[in-house]
Amino acid sequence: MLVDSFAWLEYFMGTEKGERVKEVVESNIKLYTSPIVIAEIYSKSLRTDGRAEERRDFIVKRCAIIPIDEEIAVESAKIHAEAKKSMGDFGLADAFVLASARFKNVKVLTGDPHFKDFLESIML
Repeated sequence: MLVDSFAWLEYFMGTEKGERVKEVVESNIKLYTSPIVIAEIYSKSLRTDGRAEERRDFIVKRCAIIPIDEEIAVESAKIHAEAKKSMGDFGLADAFVLASARFKNVKVLTGDPHFKDFLESIML
């Protein structure tokens, strides 16, 4: 399972949705994430409470990082171009997360409404 930025933020904030993420994080499930997710969490943490390094370390210890390569970049572009037709605010970062999950053939744990219509999504 790939844990995206939305899910990690809920986890770190200790919200009700974050409790559901905590169950997954504390389980034996193989977890993945994307460098894009690390960048988003790091940036948000720098802007809010300064716990960027602590969170980065935690995510990297718990998840296997799916490196961004040419194949994922091209798949991201295809996802992005198609999704923009129906969701004008669908971001390239979301496309990278989805392409990374497809590359590993895993689901994306998220609460981000941009993912709700994708079969790979497990919505919080």
